[in-house]
Amino acid sequence: MGDEETSRVNIAAGIVTYNPDIEDIKASVPRLMRQVQCVVVVDNGSDNVAQIEAELAPYERVVLLKNAGNLGVAAALNRVFEWSRGHGYDWVLTLDDDSQIPEDMVEKYGSELRGRMDGRHPRVGIVCPLLKNRRDGTVFHSKRSRDECITSGSLTSVAGWEAVHGFDEWLFIDGVDFDFSRRLVAAGYELVECSDVVMPHQIGESRSIHVLGHHPIIWNHAAFRQYYIQRNNPYIDYKLGTYSYLGSLRRMLTDMLFVIVGERDRPAKIRAMLRGWKDGQRKIRAMRGAKVRG
Repeated sequence: MGDEETSRVNIAAGIVTYNPDIEDIKASVPRLMRQVQCVVVVDNGSDNVAQIEAELAPYERVVLLKNAGNLGVAAALNRVFEWSRGHGYDWVLTLDDDSQIPEDMVEKYGSELRGRMDGRHPRVGIVCPLLKNRRDGTVFHSKRSRDECITSGSLTSVAGWEAVHGFDEWLFIDGVDFDFSRRLVAAGYELVECSDVVMPHQIGESRSIHVLGHHPIIWNHAAFRQYYIQRNNPYIDYKLGTYSYLGSLRRMLTDMLFVIVGERDRPAKIRAMLRGWKDGQRKIRAMRGAKVRG
């Protein structure tokens, strides 16, 4: 890999697949193999799993783990990390099945890590890239705040994953990354954004808009994704001690406004958002009840 730091640690890449475009797998795996020691693919019950298996078969350092069905992103990520820990890997580069990583990504991450191993910095839990929206070329942060970054393109410490007991599988898909990174920071780890790495990335049919010099993103998530977003956000805040009912309601209404202003399929999405938010509140009530009984 050409970097002193990355040569001293074992790095695996982890990809979660669910009905991926096989052409994306063909493009991403060879590039990954030039940068990491092993690629672990966890498939969540894809209809085209036989094609995935055939495409990966020639690679000796690629492991395919097949789930019987779609267990969600969090469960699949936990399986990646469990396998990596069991086989002696220190770091896992987590990627979407269509991720296009730069050729020198891991080398630059290694340089970032080496510069922070002087005893003056907190433990690094995640190194993450800048992202470039494939649709319009806008560059945006994968590290949204001090304690939140997205999973795709992140190099994550296996020790950190173990310290916070992994990804929360109840979340299934949305909020999995922010919940994990917030718990990681609370446990004393640091999130580091490597500005030397810019990775192309596309979330659904997202696009940037231009408002008074700012570039907010219209995500245009499908209705089922909107359900999980609104269900999971209040749950995450509650378990991490930052929840308020009014704040949760305001956040949901703000998200709804963006849907009304800039997205398609508004009625279905709004119904899904309301249903998700109500289910999130129901989960919080159940957690409160369990706490009282405990």
